[in-house]
Amino acid sequence: MAGDDGGRAQGGKNRDGGRGRGRGRGRGGRGGGRNSTRGGGAGRKGGRGQSRGGGNDQGRGRGRGNCKSPEQNSSNESPNNQKNDTAKDKQTPKKKNEKDASKNHPPNNQKNDTAKDKQKPKKKNEKDNSKNEQKKVVEGKRNKPKNESSSKKSNNNKKQDGKKSSPFTPLTPSAPPNQPQLTNDINYGRGEKITVLHIAEKPSIAQAIARGLSGPADVVQKGKSLPVHEFTHSSGTSTFPKAPNASSCRHRVTSVAGHVFSVDFPPQFQSWDSVDPAELFTAPVVKKPCKGSVVKHLQDEARGVDFMVLWMDCDREGENINFEVLDCCLHLMKHGGNSNFDRVYRAYFSAINPSDIKKAYNALGKPDKNQALSVDARQELDLKVGVAFSRFQTRFFQGRYGDLDSAVLSYGPCQTPTLGFCVQRHVAIETFTPEPYWTLDLKVLKRGHSLHTTWGGGRSFNRNKVEALVTQCTESDSPVLTVTKVVTKEKKQGRPIPLNTVALLKACSKALGIGPHQAMQTAERLYLSGYLSYPRTESSTYPKSFDIRGTLQQQSSDHRWGNYVQNLLANGHNKSRGGVDMGDHPPITPCRSSSGELSGDMARVYEFVVRHFIASVSQDAVWRSTRVDFELEPLKEKGKFSVSGKELVDPGFLAVLLHREYGNEGEHIDGLRDEEEDEEERAVPEFKEGEVIPLVQDKASSKGGSGNVTVAVSAHCWASLGIKEKMTTAPSHLTESELISLMEKHEIGTDASIATHIENIQKRNYVALGNNRKLVPSKLGLVLVQGYHQIDSGLVLPKIRSDIEGQCNKIAKGLADRDTVVKKAIEVFLDKFQFFVKNIDKMDILFGSSFAKLEDVGKPFTRCGNSRRYLQYIPGPPARLYNKFTETVYPLPAGGNVKQWTGRKCTVPDCDFELCLYSCGQPPRTFPLCPNCYNNSDWSLDSSGTDDPIDREDEHKEKQIQKIAGKTLVLECPLPDHHPLIEEMTVSPDPDSDGVLILDPHLGPKWRLVSTRNPTIVHLPKSIDKLTVMNKADDVLGCHYMKIDFKAGESPLEGGELHHECCYPTDEIMQGVSRVYHGSDRLKATGRGRGRGGRGRDGRGGRGRGRGRR
Repeated sequence: MAGDDGGRAQGGKNRDGGRGRGRGRGRGGRGGGRNSTRGGGAGRKGGRGQSRGGGNDQGRGRGRGNCKSPEQNSSNESPNNQKNDTAKDKQTPKKKNEKDASKNHPPNNQKNDTAKDKQKPKKKNEKDNSKNEQKKVVEGKRNKPKNESSSKKSNNNKKQDGKKSSPFTPLTPSAPPNQPQLTNDINYGRGEKITVLHIAEKPSIAQAIARGLSGPADVVQKGKSLPVHEFTHSSGTSTFPKAPNASSCRHRVTSVAGHVFSVDFPPQFQSWDSVDPAELFTAPVVKKPCKGSVVKHLQDEARGVDFMVLWMDCDREGENINFEVLDCCLHLMKHGGNSNFDRVYRAYFSAINPSDIKKAYNALGKPDKNQALSVDARQELDLKVGVAFSRFQTRFFQGRYGDLDSAVLSYGPCQTPTLGFCVQRHVAIETFTPEPYWTLDLKVLKRGHSLHTTWGGGRSFNRNKVEALVTQCTESDSPVLTVTKVVTKEKKQGRPIPLNTVALLKACSKALGIGPHQAMQTAERLYLSGYLSYPRTESSTYPKSFDIRGTLQQQSSDHRWGNYVQNLLANGHNKSRGGVDMGDHPPITPCRSSSGELSGDMARVYEFVVRHFIASVSQDAVWRSTRVDFELEPLKEKGKFSVSGKELVDPGFLAVLLHREYGNEGEHIDGLRDEEEDEEERAVPEFKEGEVIPLVQDKASSKGGSGNVTVAVSAHCWASLGIKEKMTTAPSHLTESELISLMEKHEIGTDASIATHIENIQKRNYVALGNNRKLVPSKLGLVLVQGYHQIDSGLVLPKIRSDIEGQCNKIAKGLADRDTVVKKAIEVFLDKFQFFVKNIDKMDILFGSSFAKLEDVGKPFTRCGNSRRYLQYIPGPPARLYNKFTETVYPLPAGGNVKQWTGRKCTVPDCDFELCLYSCGQPPRTFPLCPNCYNNSDWSLDSSGTDDPIDREDEHKEKQIQKIAGKTLVLECPLPDHHPLIEEMTVSPDPDSDGVLILDPHLGPKWRLVSTRNPTIVHLPKSIDKLTVMNKADDVLGCHYMKIDFKAGESPLEGGELHHECCYPTDEIMQGVSRVYHGSDRLKATGRGRGRGGRGRDGRGGRGRGRGRR
């Protein structure tokens, strides 16, 4: 849940449809080498107007289409374009209506409870309105004037909507909430050919649906990233259940790739400098495409279809994706309008085998808007709460302290309680005081077996009490140990229940040593490769239709467990034990056999899943358990002891699960703990009830009153009684497995997000992973959580998340209104935020005692253009320059290296800051960097010269800094191309991007040109002795001429001339002797290439000879 990182609430991370190659997708304009077209797609005006680019703009049904380039969200980024003022200025100003008394009392958490009482009358009104709307539809033909009035009213509403429409407003769902099916015309398409579009959540599920529904029909597949499977059923073979009288039915089966849209703030709320974080609680939110190509794909496939069947996961997230799909393409179906919702259906399935697919196909239902709205509510709350708190505390503390070791001090309703669990355990360890305790230690030796018994009295913290018991035995005339009871019976150890996501994550961490995030990624790769079923599931029981025998047969030839499986098939497999069916996906099971092609973590996770599946349908293990009770007669009731042990009779499922290999540390892999696991696996010698074992004093060891009582060694059975002193021990830090259990218990996160929350607190350096997968809080994590407790414990306790989930559950069940719940929750969190801001000094005291002030950190780096004082370089993270005289912070770009540049100054008027050099990419490309201009909005990468707000937002998102792993990465020139420093070094436009080629600031002896917006390097010939960029510029291209001096005898010029002036883009001589290297903005890259080439197709530069390689 990305709101926990202070970033987007939901959605993907791809920048597909961004700049791409020449920004072809996303904006639609200037794409594919500046061969933009105008028109096409669902445009900006009423769904059909013109758009600035073909094909990738998304229409909204009614109102304006959105052809913005889908970009990554910047809501939670550490500010790059900001100038920090003093700490006082960073605090959110006090509101006029805030009361001073609130400073000492945290706001109440329970304001949301009032929402329940307000829902009932509204629900009744909504029901009445629904009835009135249906009545109008029925009576429309009878009462024409009323119908016309209603139509005019509807048209007026549409006009108003059109006026309000803007690229920053949220998408309006095309389908009304929970609209009932008003018609059920089985004669639709009678005698005609109809088209049904099936949309699944993942490509692999779409493929399974096509196989399950096609029958004998031939399936034609087209497309790669999101394939479309087509087949046709003619009349008499297999008809569509909702149109049985159609002459033929053409099916198209495709998919999305998870969420289609993500939630973010509009551009005017993206700035960390100009936007007060408190404003974010009341700011609007917008839905933006996660991947523009998915939107276009859906619109292309939905255009003109008769029916639409949605095959998303049968959970809330799946329902939310259903309505995201409808927002894209409902209006493009045949016969348009809201009545299209009447021909939209939803398939409910729990497994993707053919029988379940056909069963769902023949029992289609309708999408549930309430469940989708509950997800929308959670996304909006997570976004607003997470971003507001994260921005404020990041700006506040990074402006004061220099060694925080985190780029973003993020807050999140799920992330912060997760951290709280780790800190709570750490505090318990630090405050623990060991205490000594004593217990009676009775040892029995019989037939070579030494048995340590368990004292029924437990332990005592009074040594004298235990010594008195021993003394009582020694003073007894005949100390005798009597066997009072012997019980031997067989016990069964239940086979594990089927594997769901949480159980898999816990097992991988505890048994395989693979962290939750890595385990989830590995399971997803196995799923996409066809080895495992869908790994995100809450179900822990197999559906009745699940083919257990067929799945076992796939594993019968494996050399590791093949013999066991063959015997299991011959003798009959068992049913799964316990578990629940949550209706989303079946438990995680193998889908096909591995023939040794897997390796590393993929092989280990696959082997565990296969063994667990086989074990879950095997026979229970059988143990022979023996318990012997003893009594020391002199001590009576205080002298009761026992010893127990067990021996394996029938290993059952243990023969394949390898139980001991996968760990058994107090918590069973499937989350259950059987009684027999408390017994030690050992052989217990034979005892008989009433058997007497004499005890005599060992005088040599009884001095001091704490000796042992023994008998002669020659006896066939003898015993000793002594005192054992022990110390209480502190609990250990939480393991990943234990943390997952706590998160599941307190409903923190979902099966799909638990791994992400644990990964986030590690990436933020709030916790560190120690030995045995233990999570140890860092100094920063401890101070944050303790600071929350100092101000308002509700910010870190799990109850705050449970309240949100409780309200979302009510929305999903139709018991609460989405807007009312969000409004009430926002009011509660706004009060908490304002209280947090007022009392931030309490947390600041903790930070001040744990971290170094900015003025005490760093080394002199470059001079400030205003004060002429040296700025201190703070390596961070995040890296920044700090002026301790003016208390001003200048954030630096991340993702590369910053170096000094020999005292050169910025040429921008009134700037005069000393320059740095910024290198990024592989191989490194170097650019000039002015710390002041980089943080000045006039020279920001996000600035645009256009007055069109739509174009300005497009430009803002196209140039936006990528968000990776919680850090703000700049993988291009940090200054815009129109900055004077860049302009005076520009020698050519870059045909591969919208950037330019500049002379590398390192100059000779290896002369080269680097692209400002593309990882491209042009290596100039080694024969160049000196190169100067002239003030003279080309009138058409606007780039500067170069003055080149060649080495004697190495000139490529005719006649061996040594001096040459040229405009690089039009000079064939320099083009021919240059070598182009296409690098990467990643950490590592290799490649080579020769030749520059001319202007290729679509206006893009050719590549000449050679090749590039990554």
